[in-house]
Order: sequence, then structure tokens, then C-alpha cells
Amino acid sequence: MGVSQPASLTREFAEHLAGLRFDALPPLAVDRSKTCLIDALGCVLAGVGSVEAATIRRALLADGGQGASAVLGTHQSFGAGAAALANGTAGHALDYDDSSPPMIGHPSVPILAASLAMAIPGRTSGADLVLAHIAGLEMAARLGRMLNPSHYGAGWHATATLGSFAATIAAAIIIGLDARQISHAIGIAASSMGGIRANFGSMVKPLHAGFAARNGVLAVQLAAQGFIANDCVLEAQNGFLEVFSGDLEACLATEKGELEIVRSGVGIKRYPCCGCTHSALDALLVLIGRDAPDAGAVQEITCTMNALVPDILIHQRPQTPAQAKFSMEYCLAVALLDGQCGLPQFQADRVVRRDVQDLLRRVRCIVDPAIPYENGVYPGTVTVFLQDGRRITKGAGKAVGHPDLPISAADLEHKFLDCAGRVLEPDKAAQSFEWLARLEDQRSLADLLPLVSP
Repeated sequence: MGVSQPASLTREFAEHLAGLRFDALPPLAVDRSKTCLIDALGCVLAGVGSVEAATIRRALLADGGQGASAVLGTHQSFGAGAAALANGTAGHALDYDDSSPPMIGHPSVPILAASLAMAIPGRTSGADLVLAHIAGLEMAARLGRMLNPSHYGAGWHATATLGSFAATIAAAIIIGLDARQISHAIGIAASSMGGIRANFGSMVKPLHAGFAARNGVLAVQLAAQGFIANDCVLEAQNGFLEVFSGDLEACLATEKGELEIVRSGVGIKRYPCCGCTHSALDALLVLIGRDAPDAGAVQEITCTMNALVPDILIHQRPQTPAQAKFSMEYCLAVALLDGQCGLPQFQADRVVRRDVQDLLRRVRCIVDPAIPYENGVYPGTVTVFLQDGRRITKGAGKAVGHPDLPISAADLEHKFLDCAGRVLEPDKAAQSFEWLARLEDQRSLADLLPLVSP
């Protein structure tokens, strides 16, 4: 007798993910997952002091607050869903967290926030967290491969939609749901999600990651208590794939492959702004090197891009840090002026300063129909025209940090320490990194919490 096949795509996902085991994971999968989790935790710590994260915590306290799940980088704790919301929002507040190319979204912060909220004190290990991350990414990236670019192009923010599935699977793995329960959790999550790109450049954008984490926690809590959903919710008529893409047949024809953490990987950001700007920033910063032209000598800066980018970078004249993160004009202008595009370049007083506001008006973005679309890749050419008639130009394809061009271990550590140092003393930040660098060997995640409390 042959092995029976799952009767639905939803149940196929559930059985596949419930069957993953840490001991069977390829070493590359574990190493990549650790990198993502280190980066995500650093982003949460960096975002704790943001106005978005602080506002969320005040609202949660006003709603009753309190609970057993820690809010990283603070002395506060809430119920599991509220803590997931707080940590998820903080992690995406600076737009510095990682991205999955097929998902066209940010997977690791919702996964981390949901996983930590559901972690069982004294029982959940570092290996459990790695397995949960790999499983959550598997769900989000495989669905992204089925849905995109039409899903993202329709205006959905995949961090909120596919991120809700990622968080659901991660939370389910953490508490050990079986395949049947996971299929119902997927069904519950499918009816909880939203997140539209019109809110890019506002306080709501990072809230999408918080919503995703909270959605995952609630879906798993309900499924664990026997709550029943349509266990064919992905492929059903009027189900997720049809509603969120409009082309069910094309989605179901998508090929399978090895684990997404290996197949497509995850990109780590070097700049705390929308990933669509990163290739152009790489090109400009290499172009100017140590001899950046004086802003007064610049007549114009042009940047070519594919047709999707202007639909994402919607703020040509930004006045706030959130808007500046979604402005190619601002990012290129401030990078030329400062020789870098890091956290200090997205402080409120830097965004409105006259020098950058004057220069960004001389940045022109041009759609080049010849530039092909590839998930997670935004190539282009930057040209600086000088007042004396000279021009300097450079093109860039995949940004450094893309899975095919990974950042170095030293750069990852530097980024983490820079992020964590916003709320932790230097020795605590260093201890946290050292603990996370051995994550797969850590017996209890409870040992991490004292290290990430200020």
C-alpha cells in the first residue's frame, strides 16, 4: 500500500511543518536562521524607544496590560498576544529588519515576537527557536512564491499577511501543536490578516509586524483549545490564495523545492530604510567613496529603477523619519551629504534640515522598463551630474545583504551591538550577542531575558 497523500494544500503545509525536526536540518539552514534571529532581536531592541513602540505599550497598559511575557528592552511584561504586538511593532519600527525575497516582506521579527510570547519557561530551547523560525519562514516564503508579485502589487503588505502565517507556524512549533491543530491555526490566521501599503511612511507600517505576531499567537492559542477552522482554507473557493491573488490555478502550479531558508534565504539590511533603496545606496556610497562632492557642486542626481519601486517609495518630499525611509530622494541626498545612511540619518531633526531638503529636490527617479522584476531585487543606476559638466555614474544589482551577497559575521555583530546599545549597556549587549551566537546550544530561552533587560 502506498503512502496516503494529504487531501489539501493546507493540510500538506501543516503535515510538512509539523514533521520538521531540528536534528535533520542542514547546517546552512541553522546558520542562516541564527543570523536572522540575532538581527531580529537587535532590531527589536533598537526600536523599543521609537514613538510607535512606546505608544503601543501605553495603549496596552491602558487596556489592562500585565502578564508573563516580556517586552524586550524594557522591564514590562504583558499577556502573550499583547507582548507579541509590542515586540513585533518595536522590531519593525526602524525598518531595519530582514526581508524574504519571495515573500517581499519581513519575516523574522513577527516570528521572533510570536515565538518568545509562546515560549515555555525552562522548556523552550534555542534549538526550538531556530526550528520555529525555519518553519515560519517556510510557510511565508512558499506562499510568497505562489502569490507574488501580484499579491504585493495589489497593495497588500506581505509582512502583515504572509507574516501572520509565519508567526502562526512559529508559535505552533514552539508549543508543539500537531498537524491537525496547525491546519486549524492556519485557517484561523487566514481570517485575521490585513495590512495595506497605503500606510507606508506612517506609524501603522511597523504596526503590521506587531499585528502579524499577535495574529499568530491568537490563532495558536485558539487552535490549542480546539477551535475549528476550514482546514482547506488556502486552496478553497474564496479561500486565501484566491482572495489574495485572484489566480488560484497559477498558485497551485508553483513548484516545490528545498527549505526556503536554504533555497531563497533572507536578506539582512545594512540601512534602516526600505529595501528598495539599498541597491541605489550601495552604488552611490561606492561612487562617492571618500571624495564626496560638495552639495553645491551637484546639479542633479538621477536614479533608474523598475516599475514597482515608485509604487513603494511614495514620499518624494518627506518631513518625518517614517516618510524619509520611503523616499529614494531623501536616502540618496542624505547619503551624499553624510557619507552614510544609518540610524542617525533618520532622526527627526536630520530629516527636516535645510541642506538635505534642498538637495533631495535635485534627485530625480526614472522608471526604466528594461529593468526586469525579480522578487527582492531592485537594481538601478545612480548618476551624479556636477555643475562643471562632469558626471559620475554607477549601477548596482543585488544589494549587499541579499542572500546571494551576505553581510559578514563582523558586520552582523557590529549592527547588533549598535542596535542593542540603544537600550543596553555595552557589556550586556556583548553578552547578549555571545549568547545568541551559540543559540542552538542554549538549553532555555529564559536565560536570555536577563541579558536583554536594561
